[in-house]
Amino acid sequence: SGPNIEEEYLWSCKLTDSNKEYTWSPKDPSDEDSEDESDPSCKPNHRLLVKLANKDFENCKDDLTVLSIETKGYQDEKISSVFLTMKKNDYMEKFDLLIPDTAKIKLVKGSGPITLLGSHCLDFYDYRNYGGEETEEEEDA
Repeated sequence: SGPNIEEEYLWSCKLTDSNKEYTWSPKDPSDEDSEDESDPSCKPNHRLLVKLANKDFENCKDDLTVLSIETKGYQDEKISSVFLTMKKNDYMEKFDLLIPDTAKIKLVKGSGPITLLGSHCLDFYDYRNYGGEETEEEEDA
């Protein structure tokens, strides 16, 4: 069994009155139709970990800002829920929201702007067991 490799990248999105929806749906180059025989077909597991919501205090005048998420849960159960509510004088909120599948984040009340910040996480589990066969080095005679 090979090692697990994890990578994290900073992620953010801004929701505004003119852009009230964000779709999280990561694509891998290896997902494209390709005849590349050297592609090990080792596809990473993508997760989004949202950690912070920050309202623009100079431009956000709403009494209430509400964000919701739509995604799939266990056994493809549809999940639709509010995950953040911020009052007028709340400008920053810290939380942990792990999104393991495609999801839509919506600004359902308020006009923003509100910025979400977090980590795009990639996990390559047991990557050595994918692709070509291992070769042994030949001994010199």
